[in-house]
Amino acid sequence: MLIPAPRTRPSATFDLTSTAEASVIAAVGDLDLAVTDRFDALLNRELLLAPPALVFDASAVTFCSARVLTILLDAGAGGVPFAIAGRCRSLLRPITALGLERMLPVHWDTAEAIAWLKLVPQLS
Repeated sequence: MLIPAPRTRPSATFDLTSTAEASVIAAVGDLDLAVTDRFDALLNRELLLAPPALVFDASAVTFCSARVLTILLDAGAGGVPFAIAGRCRSLLRPITALGLERMLPVHWDTAEAIAWLKLVPQLS
């Protein structure tokens, strides 16, 4: 009997860019259990620095575990204006399945997310 080799996916990589407007954490690859601790630590370190805003760019994410959604919910409650960019299916599908669209709105791109974050204080 032939047993197929396990499918290997690349682990996610993260890139942090900081400007006067916001810090942007971009992820590429699978956000699975192998990277959740690293992702959580990266977000928390950036939240402690208290940037003007924090955006998570998920446009190149290929898989998103439920644990990542918890991390994103926690980041949104971290006291720094927070938004998610990159309306990819791998992120939208679990958010929609769990009914988290209002708590984790996902913007088309980073520019849209930053523009939305600038409007939030005016709406409050």
